[in-house]
Amino acid sequence: MIHSIDPIVDFALRGGLALILALAAMHKFNDRPTFEGQLGAYQLLPEAFVHAASRAIPLCELAVALCLLARSEHAAYLGAGLFAIYAGAIAINLLRGRRDIDCGCGGTDGHQALHPALVIRNLVMALGAGAIILPQTMRVTDFSDYAIAGLAGLTGVALYLAANTLIAQLPASRRLKA
Repeated sequence: MIHSIDPIVDFALRGGLALILALAAMHKFNDRPTFEGQLGAYQLLPEAFVHAASRAIPLCELAVALCLLARSEHAAYLGAGLFAIYAGAIAINLLRGRRDIDCGCGGTDGHQALHPALVIRNLVMALGAGAIILPQTMRVTDFSDYAIAGLAGLTGVALYLAANTLIAQLPASRRLKA
């Protein structure tokens, strides 16, 4: 049995994920030195590669965003791979006990400490990108379908941003409880 995805769900996922990746790239482009420091703090790359990687990562994010919008056949794999790599990098540092480093996600004040919820968030994003891999259901679509898909994509981005804000506030809320 071959599973498929409705073309409107595909459209909403592609648009939402493309916007999230473009925003992430812009965040990194706007403050390259800070992102380079954040990337180095993960201690996953040899120091000699951190500078080049800090330049390449936002370019990759932007390229995947554009490929998603262009309906490239491989964009879903690339997006899922990026989000899985981010989840893995965060998980490795959490397992190392390194919760105080900045994730590079650009929390509410530009700083967001590592948290297990970030791993879950990135895995959910990888699953969303993975869903685009499914073939589309063949059906007639019209303007209202695409309007709804656009609103759904924007709602997904708003939920993503709200989740980021909540995750960024988790350490502060723990301090208030103590």
